[in-house]
Amino acid sequence: MRLAAVPSTPSQTKPRTYEEIVRDIYNDKRANHEARELLLAVAYAVYLTEPEGGVSPLREARRVLGRNRIGKPRYDDLMAADVPRYVPPREVEQHAHLSPCEAPRLRPYKPRAYKPRTQTLPDDVPVLKDEMIARRLPPPTVHVMPGYRPPRDWRTEDGVCGANSYRCVQERDPRTGWVIAHWFCKRHAEHADRVSEQVREQNEAAPEPVPNIGGLLPCYFKADWAKVYQHYAPRWEAPKYGICADDWPTPGEAFKAHRRLRMVLGGGEPEEQP
Repeated sequence: MRLAAVPSTPSQTKPRTYEEIVRDIYNDKRANHEARELLLAVAYAVYLTEPEGGVSPLREARRVLGRNRIGKPRYDDLMAADVPRYVPPREVEQHAHLSPCEAPRLRPYKPRAYKPRTQTLPDDVPVLKDEMIARRLPPPTVHVMPGYRPPRDWRTEDGVCGANSYRCVQERDPRTGWVIAHWFCKRHAEHADRVSEQVREQNEAAPEPVPNIGGLLPCYFKADWAKVYQHYAPRWEAPKYGICADDWPTPGEAFKAHRRLRMVLGGGEPEEQP
């Protein structure tokens, strides 16, 4: 498979140097540590190694990344993680009891005074007086990080129910198709029905979700990535927005197509891709 380096700007007529592409990879906020490791391994295979006997740079990157503790090539998992796709937020798929009900409270919240528990001690355990306990035990010290803020009390500040939920109503963004989870408890079943009816038409008209994971390899190297992604995710289908993360629309911003010059390795002419 032929790989090519992608220039950083359309006005640049030559592929980026190794130092430039490494700098761009480290400054890419979309890449986590695993995606950054994969990109650096592929960059190393493209720029700093000489192909021997027609060995693909991807095979060289596979060798460089090595294997995990159970003997499986790390390259396989890293490549599968870069498959362009949409991953819904954790609130959509997590268990119901982890999500508080967001419906309005049925009655105002009134905090209850704390009642200390009484504990019966055996007869052979001496009972210390309160003044002795206060004198012998130092005051408690709570260590927090700089800038720490206590969590919001959603019962008083937000005025929501906050009880354990059991039903999730999904709302799809009309611009991006991303899913927003709304959780409700059993006491707010009628409220959940109203919300479900309100978002029904919006969900039906929502577009295909814009990918929010993967698609970083096509941003730096030109190759048949759709074929590579299909190999590591057989059930994967390419999104209509493309497989390159640079071509995906950003929520809240006007979509602008990126035009790049891509130099094919081996002395080929640069190709301009929309």
